[in-house]
Amino acid sequence: MTFYKNGKNKDNKDSCLCEVVKCLVKDCNGSTGPTGPTGATGMTGPTGPTENCTCSCVSRGELVLNGGMEIVIDDKPTGWLFSNPDNVTSENSQGRVHSGNWSVNITDDTTISQVINHIEAGCFYELSFFARGEGDQVSLNANDIFITNSGDVLGGNLMVRSQDITNSNRDFAYYKLITTKAPVGTTAIKIEFSVEANGNQSLDLDDVSLTSLEHKK
Repeated sequence: MTFYKNGKNKDNKDSCLCEVVKCLVKDCNGSTGPTGPTGATGMTGPTGPTENCTCSCVSRGELVLNGGMEIVIDDKPTGWLFSNPDNVTSENSQGRVHSGNWSVNITDDTTISQVINHIEAGCFYELSFFARGEGDQVSLNANDIFITNSGDVLGGNLMVRSQDITNSNRDFAYYKLITTKAPVGTTAIKIEFSVEANGNQSLDLDDVSLTSLEHKK
């Protein structure tokens, strides 16, 4: 603590403190000058180029007709072609249908197929299905074939060997195949399933689906 011999220094200190308080409660900087004029706005830069993209590869929903095998005429699913009609039968036994009321049963050395039109060049397509072997010596080949103005082009193949295919009752396996890009001149796609089976064995097929995959060309 500082002791003052006389009150002179103390009075000076109190006077300075008073001036500080006055500055805190008042505008100690003086009056504000007038606002200067606003500067001119700069030039707008040039607009960038418009992005050049074609986004036509969009999903159009389900492309397969009667992929669930639910529409049956003369004991066969409609909308499909058969290389050997005698070896194709609609199936509705318990444990041999993946969904709905029907699947299709295909025996040895038989192919079922469907041609889907209005397929767009430059797009990718996804084929999926459920299948099971009725027996343990059944194999399957699934193909996507692009039909073009210059001929057929294989877009994808999925082979399931007899030792790999599911054959338990009530148990279907799910398979999926994504094609290569549809070539220039593509007008349609053919999906086909070929079965080889020993003796009286066969394949149950159900819920076949084909969709286009969305992407920018």
